[in-house]
Amino acid sequence: MRLMKRTALSACLLVACLLVPAATRAADTGAGPTPTPTPIPSLKLNDGRVLHNVQVRANQDSSIVVLASEGLLKIAKTNLPKEIADAYPVKSPPAQGGSDMVMQPFNPNPPGPAPGQSPNEKPTPKPTRKPAFNPAVYKGCTIVSFQPRAWQTSLGCAQVVIRNDTEEPATIYPGELFAITTDGVRHPGRIIVADGDPPTIKRQETISAGGSVDEIVTFSNDALDISYVQWAR
Repeated sequence: MRLMKRTALSACLLVACLLVPAATRAADTGAGPTPTPTPIPSLKLNDGRVLHNVQVRANQDSSIVVLASEGLLKIAKTNLPKEIADAYPVKSPPAQGGSDMVMQPFNPNPPGPAPGQSPNEKPTPKPTRKPAFNPAVYKGCTIVSFQPRAWQTSLGCAQVVIRNDTEEPATIYPGELFAITTDGVRHPGRIIVADGDPPTIKRQETISAGGSVDEIVTFSNDALDISYVQWAR
């Protein structure tokens, strides 16, 4: 019986010896509160921001690091509400000019070479599609209408109305216009004529921003059965 009592007493003394140093080490380290394992459903900061599902991941001198629905954030302790600030007091004065810093969220798929592609191999660029050709619009100018007519000895002409839909002046040339006959033949423009007394022959025409012109374009000296007028491709 005495032997059993001595054995139990020895075991108690051994446990006490192991626990005392451990408690002493915890007191010496002065570690702050343990990061919260349970998320805080809603945390309103002093600057008005509201974070959701907040978990404290690190307790630093003048700030804490939290993981919230809004991302991984570093928050100054001076920006915490009182009940949270009391649990995580400032350990040292905050640095001059310190402010909340947003950390980059973890990216599980960092940019890198595609599977099966060597690191030095550049990906093949995707071909760019050219915009579809619009025979009625060119340089932001629209062919509004045309009317076949003759001018002096030139019978293959048309009175063409062109509108500039841009905010900048646009310069057009006769060769940029084509008359398409009913049999599908294309006839490029030769000159632009501003009908007047006397008429003015132009090698180019500048249309003001948002403006329009109504002038004659000559295509042939012979008469043409013009089906429509369009811009050159």
